[in-house]
Amino acid sequence: MAREVLRMMEKKIKKLKSMITRERFFNCYSPGFSPDNKEGGLEKFLVRLKDEYKTILYVDVDINVFENCTDEEQEAKVLLRLINRELTGKGYNTLEQETISITDALIKWSNTLDGSALLVFYCFHDLYSEKEKNILRSLRKIPRIEMSRYLAILILSNQKIFRWHLYPESDLDDRHVAISRY
Repeated sequence: MAREVLRMMEKKIKKLKSMITRERFFNCYSPGFSPDNKEGGLEKFLVRLKDEYKTILYVDVDINVFENCTDEEQEAKVLLRLINRELTGKGYNTLEQETISITDALIKWSNTLDGSALLVFYCFHDLYSEKEKNILRSLRKIPRIEMSRYLAILILSNQKIFRWHLYPESDLDDRHVAISRY
């Protein structure tokens, strides 16, 4: 039974990897991706995903790291610290850029890439959280034309992210991001 579950997870991860490669901006959702089930579903999924992407630059971002940030500039600094930690771990040069927002940081970082990178934002679970909405707004503002072809962004949530109403921005729906249930 355990092998069967593992095999099913591997198939789903391979399919997800194919979709991420094709779409580059992707929302994968599952009720099991809630913080209440972090160790049961989400952590196992992240470990398996990281193992699948071991040959490229992989950065996972628990959105709770932005909890104490009071403005977009602080959020950008936190994000760059996470990216720099992964860059250092892989032996790459760190980013020493001034940024004003997550959007700005991601555009600048993606334009420095000369190889594939996957950025995974996870733990979206509260439709009414302004912090979560602000992070999604920042991701929504990234124009696909300015994002390097080397960068892929995966958003993990417990439900489809278009349910987070991002007014005054348009919602992150299938016009902007590919969406699939895990």
